[in-house]
Amino acid sequence: MKRHHYVWAIVAVLTLGCESLPTVTRTGQVKDIVIGEKLSSAELVVSPGDEVRWINKRTAPVRIVFLDQVPNSRVSCKNNFGGWMTPNDTAKLGTNDTASVCFRDPGYVRYTVRMESAAPSGEMNVPGVVKVGGTNTQPAAEAVSPNSTTTTTTTTVTTPSP
Repeated sequence: MKRHHYVWAIVAVLTLGCESLPTVTRTGQVKDIVIGEKLSSAELVVSPGDEVRWINKRTAPVRIVFLDQVPNSRVSCKNNFGGWMTPNDTAKLGTNDTASVCFRDPGYVRYTVRMESAAPSGEMNVPGVVKVGGTNTQPAAEAVSPNSTTTTTTTTVTTPSP
Protein backbone atom coordinates (compact mmCIF):
# COMPACT_ATOMS: atom_id res chain seq x y z
CA MET A 1 0.00 0.00 0.00
CA LYS A 2 2.84 2.40 0.72
CA ARG A 3 4.21 1.86 -2.77
CA HIS A 4 0.86 3.08 -4.15
CA HIS A 5 1.18 6.33 -2.14
CA TYR A 6 4.67 6.92 -3.55
CA VAL A 7 3.37 6.59 -7.11
CA TRP A 8 0.63 9.17 -6.47
CA ALA A 9 3.15 11.49 -4.81
CA ILE A 10 5.45 11.28 -7.84
CA VAL A 11 2.54 11.89 -10.23
CA ALA A 12 1.44 14.91 -8.17
CA VAL A 13 4.95 16.39 -8.09
CA LEU A 14 5.42 15.91 -11.81
CA THR A 15 2.01 17.41 -12.58
CA LEU A 16 2.50 20.43 -10.32
CA GLY A 17 6.09 20.89 -11.50
CA CYS A 18 5.08 20.94 -15.15
CA GLU A 19 2.43 23.58 -14.56
CA SER A 20 5.11 26.12 -13.68
CA LEU A 21 7.09 25.56 -16.89
CA PRO A 22 6.64 28.27 -19.54
CA THR A 23 4.74 27.18 -22.61
CA VAL A 24 5.99 28.12 -26.04
CA THR A 25 3.53 28.26 -28.86
CA ARG A 26 4.66 28.25 -32.46
CA THR A 27 2.35 28.88 -35.37
CA GLY A 28 4.64 27.02 -37.72
CA GLN A 29 4.84 29.88 -40.20
CA VAL A 30 8.22 31.00 -41.50
CA LYS A 31 8.35 34.53 -42.92
CA ASP A 32 11.33 35.27 -45.16
CA ILE A 33 13.06 38.60 -45.66
CA VAL A 34 15.27 38.37 -48.73
CA ILE A 35 18.26 40.72 -48.73
CA GLY A 36 19.19 41.95 -52.20
CA GLU A 37 19.82 45.53 -53.25
CA LYS A 38 16.98 46.27 -50.84
CA LEU A 39 14.87 44.20 -48.45
CA SER A 40 12.00 42.15 -49.87
CA SER A 41 9.92 43.44 -46.95
CA ALA A 42 11.14 46.41 -44.92
CA GLU A 43 8.07 46.14 -42.67
CA LEU A 44 6.92 42.63 -41.77
CA VAL A 45 3.93 41.70 -39.59
CA VAL A 46 4.11 38.31 -37.86
CA SER A 47 2.27 36.45 -35.12
CA PRO A 48 3.97 35.56 -31.84
CA GLY A 49 5.84 32.30 -32.42
CA ASP A 50 6.37 32.82 -36.16
CA GLU A 51 9.94 32.43 -37.37
CA VAL A 52 11.42 35.45 -39.17
CA ARG A 53 14.23 34.34 -41.48
CA TRP A 54 16.67 36.69 -43.25
CA ILE A 55 18.29 35.33 -46.44
CA ASN A 56 21.34 37.06 -47.95
CA LYS A 57 21.08 36.93 -51.76
CA ARG A 58 23.86 39.48 -52.28
CA THR A 59 27.31 38.50 -53.54
CA ALA A 60 28.90 40.19 -50.51
CA PRO A 61 28.40 39.53 -46.79
CA VAL A 62 25.88 41.53 -44.74
CA ARG A 63 25.24 42.15 -41.06
CA ILE A 64 21.82 42.29 -39.45
CA VAL A 65 21.81 44.36 -36.26
CA PHE A 66 18.83 44.73 -33.92
CA LEU A 67 18.42 48.37 -32.92
CA ASP A 68 16.01 47.50 -30.10
CA GLN A 69 17.10 45.25 -27.28
CA VAL A 70 15.76 41.72 -27.78
CA PRO A 71 16.45 39.71 -24.63
CA ASN A 72 16.45 35.92 -24.90
CA SER A 73 13.29 35.88 -22.76
CA ARG A 74 11.41 37.50 -25.70
CA VAL A 75 12.41 34.83 -28.24
CA SER A 76 11.68 31.11 -28.50
CA CYS A 77 14.31 30.36 -31.16
CA LYS A 78 17.41 32.08 -32.47
CA ASN A 79 19.66 30.85 -35.28
CA ASN A 80 22.97 32.43 -36.41
CA PHE A 81 22.65 35.51 -34.18
CA GLY A 82 25.67 36.04 -31.96
CA GLY A 83 28.61 33.68 -31.89
CA TRP A 84 32.36 33.96 -31.85
CA MET A 85 33.29 37.66 -31.59
CA THR A 86 29.73 38.67 -32.56
CA PRO A 87 27.20 40.31 -30.20
CA ASN A 88 23.90 38.47 -29.57
CA ASP A 89 21.96 41.18 -31.41
CA THR A 90 23.97 40.75 -34.64
CA ALA A 91 24.06 38.16 -37.43
CA LYS A 92 26.83 38.01 -40.03
CA LEU A 93 25.63 36.38 -43.25
CA GLY A 94 27.65 35.32 -46.26
CA THR A 95 26.03 34.80 -49.66
CA ASN A 96 22.98 32.49 -49.38
CA ASP A 97 23.37 32.26 -45.58
CA THR A 98 20.36 32.64 -43.30
CA ALA A 99 19.63 33.77 -39.76
CA SER A 100 16.31 33.58 -37.94
CA VAL A 101 14.44 34.50 -34.76
CA CYS A 102 11.08 33.41 -33.33
CA PHE A 103 9.61 36.35 -31.36
CA ARG A 104 7.42 35.40 -28.38
CA ASP A 105 6.02 38.78 -27.30
CA PRO A 106 4.02 41.39 -29.24
CA GLY A 107 5.78 44.64 -30.12
CA TYR A 108 8.08 46.29 -32.62
CA VAL A 109 11.63 45.15 -33.32
CA ARG A 110 13.70 47.58 -35.36
CA TYR A 111 16.81 46.39 -37.17
CA THR A 112 19.22 47.49 -39.86
CA VAL A 113 21.00 45.52 -42.55
CA ARG A 114 24.54 46.76 -43.08
CA MET A 115 25.90 45.98 -46.52
CA GLU A 116 28.72 47.03 -48.79
CA SER A 117 27.88 49.88 -51.11
CA ALA A 118 29.36 52.04 -53.86
CA ALA A 119 28.56 55.04 -51.65
CA PRO A 120 31.55 57.10 -50.47
CA SER A 121 31.29 55.55 -46.99
CA GLY A 122 31.52 52.08 -48.53
CA GLU A 123 28.58 50.87 -46.42
CA MET A 124 24.83 51.22 -46.67
CA ASN A 125 22.36 50.73 -43.80
CA VAL A 126 18.92 49.50 -44.84
CA PRO A 127 16.34 49.80 -42.02
CA GLY A 128 13.58 47.32 -41.32
CA VAL A 129 10.98 46.55 -38.67
CA VAL A 130 9.22 43.40 -37.53
CA LYS A 131 5.79 43.98 -35.99
CA VAL A 132 5.00 41.01 -33.79
CA GLY A 133 1.28 40.54 -33.16
CA GLY A 134 0.07 43.15 -35.61
CA THR A 135 0.26 46.91 -35.61
CA ASN A 136 -1.58 47.89 -32.40
CA THR A 137 -0.07 45.46 -29.90
CA GLN A 138 3.00 47.37 -28.77
CA PRO A 139 3.58 46.82 -25.05
CA ALA A 140 4.25 50.01 -23.13
CA ALA A 141 7.93 50.81 -22.51
CA GLU A 142 9.16 47.58 -24.11
CA ALA A 143 9.23 48.45 -27.78
CA VAL A 144 9.53 51.58 -29.84
CA SER A 145 7.47 52.46 -32.86
CA PRO A 146 9.57 52.74 -36.00
CA ASN A 147 8.03 56.16 -36.64
CA SER A 148 8.73 57.60 -33.19
CA THR A 149 11.32 60.28 -32.60
CA THR A 150 13.19 61.38 -29.53
CA THR A 151 14.01 65.01 -28.82
CA THR A 152 16.58 66.12 -26.31
CA THR A 153 16.68 69.69 -25.03
CA THR A 154 19.78 71.03 -23.29
CA THR A 155 19.73 74.21 -21.26
CA THR A 156 22.97 75.96 -20.37
CA VAL A 157 23.08 78.54 -17.62
CA THR A 158 26.14 80.74 -17.19
CA THR A 159 26.74 82.88 -14.18
CA PRO A 160 29.00 85.92 -14.32
CA SER A 161 32.27 85.56 -12.46
CA PRO A 162 32.85 87.95 -9.52
